[in-house]
Amino acid sequence: MSKNIDIIENVVSEINKFSGGLFLMNKQQKKNTFVYKIVMIALVGIIAITLAGCGTDEVTSESSDGSKEEISVAVVQDYPPFEYKVDEKLTGFDVELVEAVAEKADMTVNWEIMKFDGIIPALQANQVDAAVSAIGIRDDRLEVVDFSDPYFESGLSLVTLKDSAFESEADLEGSTIVAKQGTSSLELANKLAEEYNGEVTKLQDDATMYMELENGNADVVINDYPSVAYKINQDGEDSELRIVGDKYPSEDYGIAISKGSEGLVEKMNTGLQELKDSGEFDELYSQYFSEE
Repeated sequence: MSKNIDIIENVVSEINKFSGGLFLMNKQQKKNTFVYKIVMIALVGIIAITLAGCGTDEVTSESSDGSKEEISVAVVQDYPPFEYKVDEKLTGFDVELVEAVAEKADMTVNWEIMKFDGIIPALQANQVDAAVSAIGIRDDRLEVVDFSDPYFESGLSLVTLKDSAFESEADLEGSTIVAKQGTSSLELANKLAEEYNGEVTKLQDDATMYMELENGNADVVINDYPSVAYKINQDGEDSELRIVGDKYPSEDYGIAISKGSEGLVEKMNTGLQELKDSGEFDELYSQYFSEE
């Protein structure tokens, strides 16, 4: 604002200097001087433009101060209870959590739906600021992206059909194991397949994995325990699935953050802690995992 005032004062000063010279002309000279008319019109125009500029600067400043920071967050859309759609609206534990964290940090979230194995590359390329989709905090991922503090303790489960003969890990000999591309489940599947002379099928989403199992093209699926338990619970008596044995330990989940998003890790951690301190985190957790 002060800069614009200085500009106006300079313009007025120049007008005084120039007009002083013009007013020294006699009456006949002014009448015959076309330049006089043009200069006076131009000076009026300069003042009007300068004043308009001052008004525009103030409006822009006020609008900028009142807006929230926007962040783009990658997410899958088919991994209940963490992220899924209801009537075309994205929801789930992860989705509600990130939106609550963003609200605490005075930010708004723009969701970018993609396949799970495209999330880390998108973060590396700074195409998105952050990502959430039950993403395990692993050493190899920490080399290329940052993470918030952990927000969920997970585990992996073997899943098979209700009428299957599988009762324990030992029954995996020569079996076909299905797991999702780019996940910790796939790492476990490869390890077990090597140990029990099995084969691994890599797929992109949960629905296709369970379809492979139900169609007889696979013997077991390896997936995150919370997601499996939720599906079986939701399907109720119609569920064709069951969990084999105890769950395997796995990484805690965290919000993945692009290394190019400066300061975002701190904002996410602060928001998470505020939710935990206020009890809001526990309330949200109980909505999705009340039986655990």
